[in-house]
Parts: sequence; structure tokens; C-alpha cells
Amino acid sequence: MEQKIITARSASELNGKIKTMQEEGWEPIGGHGVVTTHVQNRYAGKQLMDSVHSTEYSQTMKKS
Repeated sequence: MEQKIITARSASELNGKIKTMQEEGWEPIGGHGVVTTHVQNRYAGKQLMDSVHSTEYSQTMKKS
């Protein structure tokens, strides 16, 4: 059995990669994962306006 962890910057990109790999005989194992890789706080003067979060989506795939 082969196993790979695939990653993407968005859910739709991950779905595309999963679909492509499924066509090649791979199948997902368990659920997907999402982690925050970077947070940038944005300010106007001293007041926090918002935060921008960068995320990474992942899925473990197996091929028998």
C-alpha cells in the first residue's frame, strides 16, 4: 500500500487534487485537515482593523 499526504491553499484546490488522484486509483483516508499557517493583523493607527489568516488544507490518500 502506498500513502501520500496532499496539500492545497484552498478547499476547492484540494478537491481538484483529490478528484485527479481518485481517477488514478487513489482513495482518501479519513477526513481532511486545515491548519492556520500565518496570521497578519492589520491596523489603522493603533486600532486593530482585522486579521488575515493563511490556511493549508490536507488529505491523506492511499493506493492499494
